[in-house]
Amino acid sequence: MSTGKPTRVRIVETALDEMSRGGLATLSIGHLAKTCSMSKSGLFAHFGGQEALQVSVIEAAIEQFRQQVVEPARQQSGTLARIEALGTLWSAWLLKDSLRPCPILQAAFEAPALTPKSAELARQARRGWTDWVERLAKLAIHEGAFSARTDAKRFAFQFEAIGVGCQSWAVIQGRDDAMRLTRESFSALIDSARA
Repeated sequence: MSTGKPTRVRIVETALDEMSRGGLATLSIGHLAKTCSMSKSGLFAHFGGQEALQVSVIEAAIEQFRQQVVEPARQQSGTLARIEALGTLWSAWLLKDSLRPCPILQAAFEAPALTPKSAELARQARRGWTDWVERLAKLAIHEGAFSARTDAKRFAFQFEAIGVGCQSWAVIQGRDDAMRLTRESFSALIDSARA
């Protein structure tokens, strides 16, 4: 397992890969130790237990999402450009590996089977995302880029629904037109809200 990265980072990366195969809730310290060619006690020394492992994996996924989706969208000039970038960037994030579900969505769907702290972290990540989309929609309405008739909460709901639908279409159903349909759906949603 020697790649020059700190051991904890390599373990979390391996856990993210393993999570896509069998889920986070069932990812055990023992299985992960075997996959990482480590002893259970060696891996346990890095995390101290199942909850710390789950939290670390979710936090790593959130950080990747922040770097690949949130920050590039924030760098766009203007609220409408940020919303459009979110649709494009989230599509790319969701479909960067059509066989692997989004780890944040996966953790949120698994929340009932996760440890309490991990479950709340996964749910909060989803709430934070949709709350941000709703705030951007409200700002777009205030700036006049979106119609005053636009319901910001419904816009955020539909934005989220497109992403979840994308995962179903690509990862669960194995359809190869998910990227096109997802991007078209984000564009149609944004166009329907325009002033």
